[in-house]
Amino acid sequence: MKSMNHDRLRDRAPLGRGVVASWLCALSALACGVPAQAQLAGQKIEELDGGGIEQHLEAPLPLDAVFVDSAGEPTTLGAYFDGEIPVILTLNYVDCPQLCSMQLAGLTQAMAQIGLSLGADYRVVTISIDPRDTPEKAAGAEERYVSDYLLISGKGEIERPAASAPGSGWVYLTGKTFQIDRVAETAGFGYRWIEEQGEYAHAAATILCSPKGVITRYLPGLGLDGADTLRLGLLEAGEGKIGTLFENAFLNCFIYDPNTGQYTLAAVRLLKVAAAVTALAVVCGIFFMRRGEAQRVRQATQPAAGAVSGAPDA
Repeated sequence: MKSMNHDRLRDRAPLGRGVVASWLCALSALACGVPAQAQLAGQKIEELDGGGIEQHLEAPLPLDAVFVDSAGEPTTLGAYFDGEIPVILTLNYVDCPQLCSMQLAGLTQAMAQIGLSLGADYRVVTISIDPRDTPEKAAGAEERYVSDYLLISGKGEIERPAASAPGSGWVYLTGKTFQIDRVAETAGFGYRWIEEQGEYAHAAATILCSPKGVITRYLPGLGLDGADTLRLGLLEAGEGKIGTLFENAFLNCFIYDPNTGQYTLAAVRLLKVAAAVTALAVVCGIFFMRRGEAQRVRQATQPAAGAVSGAPDA
């Protein structure tokens, strides 16, 4: 494999938001100020003999890249980005001796604990970096990880359209080198074949993408250090389309630390939110108090029931 040149640099990670649904969301957003601290574009997550990862935040994925699903049917990467739910993207290969299985097993365990449903709230797209991988091999890996997720999460079963149909929760795609490299280069994923060892040199990273196929966050390494990191990352990538109103309103109060790979609560931002909520409570209290006073004044000035204006005395 030829080594890849990474020339796309971004300054910051996006924190997409839907339309503000309440005064609470508006005040919390204003109080928190700027979005969560971004990972640095171009930051190297890991170096593995030519297989490092360079973060290309806000990069749009090549959704027209052509692959083959585990049923042997041609498809495109864009088929799994419906504009509604975020996508977890990973690049692995079926015969990876250790790293890939460790990464995907850790991802599966984290997914089972985040309180979001695979297929309904988000989906996973795994692309094999080995052009020799076949749909049959990919189908076996796909089934194994989905089954593990169902077992660990206790969900029992999820709707699984035929094989790797776009509506599936976890899909494992195979393809030609050119198409694989299009995605890998866009994502800043470096890898190369080591003939002496008969395997690929590559790193491990969980790449979170918006429903429209834009890279929003990299979660480096094998472990996600708790399900909260994955859940907050998916909420961020989901642009307010998944999770509760409360979670999306207060997501601005968390800062992603690329050094630890975790989201941390920003005390200053939390205080600003508390101040904003207090201000909202005061405004609402004054409003309802004045409204009550106005009603009492109107009732006091109304003529007594049964009285007729201008009626003669008995």
